[in-house]
Amino acid sequence: MKKLQAVLLGAGNRGCAYADYSLEAPSELEIVAIIEISDLRLKEAGDRYSVPESNRFKDLDEFLAKKIPCDFVINATMDEIHYETSVKIMNAGYNMLLEKPITAKKEELLDLQRLAREKNVKLNICHVLRYTPYYKRIKEIINAGTIGKILTMELDEHVWIAHFVDSFVRGKWKSEATCGSGFLLAKSCHDMDLICWLNNMTTPKKVSSFGSRSLFAKKNAPEGATKYCYNCPHNETCLYSAQKIHVELDPMPFQTWMDMNKPLDTITKEEKLEWLKSHEYGLCAYESGGDINDRQVINIEFEDGSTAMFTMVGGTSKPDRFIHICGTHGEIEGRLEDEKFIVRKFDRSGDKFGYDEEIIDVSKEVHASAGYVGHGGGDYAIMHELVRYLNGDNSSISITSIDDSINGHLVVYAAEESNKEEKIVRI
Repeated sequence: MKKLQAVLLGAGNRGCAYADYSLEAPSELEIVAIIEISDLRLKEAGDRYSVPESNRFKDLDEFLAKKIPCDFVINATMDEIHYETSVKIMNAGYNMLLEKPITAKKEELLDLQRLAREKNVKLNICHVLRYTPYYKRIKEIINAGTIGKILTMELDEHVWIAHFVDSFVRGKWKSEATCGSGFLLAKSCHDMDLICWLNNMTTPKKVSSFGSRSLFAKKNAPEGATKYCYNCPHNETCLYSAQKIHVELDPMPFQTWMDMNKPLDTITKEEKLEWLKSHEYGLCAYESGGDINDRQVINIEFEDGSTAMFTMVGGTSKPDRFIHICGTHGEIEGRLEDEKFIVRKFDRSGDKFGYDEEIIDVSKEVHASAGYVGHGGGDYAIMHELVRYLNGDNSSISITSIDDSINGHLVVYAAEESNKEEKIVRI
């Protein structure tokens, strides 16, 4: 197998999660150039992946002008510039691994699909849940016909409160007006992709949706709450205290303290507390300026008559993803965090009228080294399979080309239109 060379565009948390495969499997992948606007992250990533100074760039156009050969570009930029950067990369003839969501606009989505075909480049999407041992095994069981034809699907995503507050209440995805993506697209397009991929024997037809920003709204702020948490009379008791979540718990330091522009391990607790007195991460969660929904339900009808329902909840005590698929011959039910699921198959043999049940445990299949436990092992698995795919191995059932990622995004667009305009939307 040929060792591949990749370029990293955007050396944030997600970009480095994929590029780290070069450290885990150096015989399979090498990072040969980095493009990053932050001087600090450019240096840290350049040193981490041993990229020469001559191949470290602050600007995408500067990189493209040098025509550096590589097998693919990892595009891990922010959502709102995915389209612009992707067009430039594909026009230059590079294959690309693009972080989700692809884009917030339908016309841009279809244009990227067209351009990939026109330029004959491979455009793969980072829907990492497809690659986890958990969902991959479920897909294999469906493809084998074990539960028959899919009739109904029920999926839930519960986003842990600390994650939700850090990313979607105070963080860079808190406003659809600013980043271009609502919560459903920014976070749960993973789940919309799963629904369409697991049931890709058919295509989505109609969508309805209801949702709102019902918890993190000004009307719910306790009486006497201040603009910033540090001097609020409720700071010690509030579930969403900036000091408690971002300093004491500190679940996502790579995101919370990014604007301080210092190596994370050099930032003191005192500096963090002072920073929160004036930075958006210190704002009251009820008045942080966010406008995205914090809960939403989506209903989907497919062309073959099967249906799916998805519920997303932002701000739960426990992170969780639930799935229950009913088919003509059986069903699949489980929770991702348990790393196991149940397969029930109808038994009508002889005088029986029941079902056989099997528990599928994938806990020992999750790759846990080099920090790759993220997304149930999907962060590692996507790179493992992509390297083989770009070497000509087409055996993966998970590989997410642009053609196979269209429907999940179309469902998201339709759901947002349905929710905002109070109507059923036909795809």
